[in-house]
Amino acid sequence: MTRKQHNIVTHLFVFVLLLAISIQVHAKEFHPLDDIAQTAHDFALNELSSVGEEIQIHIGQLDPRLRLNRCSLPLQASSPGYGTRQGLSSVNIRCNDGKPWSLYVPVTIKNLKQVATLKRAVIRGNVLTTDDIVLKKVNINRLSSGYYERIEQLLGKVITQNLAKGAVLTQHHVKSQKTIQRGQTVTLIAKNSVIEVRTEGKALAEGALGDRIKVKNLKTERVVEGVIIDKRLINVNL
Repeated sequence: MTRKQHNIVTHLFVFVLLLAISIQVHAKEFHPLDDIAQTAHDFALNELSSVGEEIQIHIGQLDPRLRLNRCSLPLQASSPGYGTRQGLSSVNIRCNDGKPWSLYVPVTIKNLKQVATLKRAVIRGNVLTTDDIVLKKVNINRLSSGYYERIEQLLGKVITQNLAKGAVLTQHHVKSQKTIQRGQTVTLIAKNSVIEVRTEGKALAEGALGDRIKVKNLKTERVVEGVIIDKRLINVNL
């Protein structure tokens, strides 16, 4: 190797060494993005620990070009009312040392729970059986309300609209079967802690278990209201 080549190699080595040192120095000056993301994740998880479902938290991608001074104090996190939020949100990460900074970190939250879904497609009017329903873990953030957590809650319910396989069953999708039809002869039962009286009546409306309907007492011709407690059996007040 000639002297000139040797000098070139030496200068190149020194340049690379200085560049590496410079990168390390600058890296020490900036706060690690991984630490910021982890702080946001831990805060969100802690806030939602009492929700009761399986929680999945995804931290949004931070801009790799972000340059924030390395914080000499533990990072602080907050999000007003965070415990009641679902889906997309954000966590405010702050550095409160002599060179303060603040950053909002995007967060996606999933609350997973086992709920009743359809094993197969069904059409309006179908009566649900165990062959139709399976429990499946889903993100309940996407459900407005009224989902079912137990299969037995849906057995015997009537589908109110056509639904595809895999659909999550909610209160909007089902109704109770009508156990009593309008004009049907029924038994009226009235009781208290002392006596029980039964007599025949006529249903003036249709209804399902638990519904309150009007009935006519066929003995007195009096119209009263009662609650359907079984097939052909209506509880009325004495």
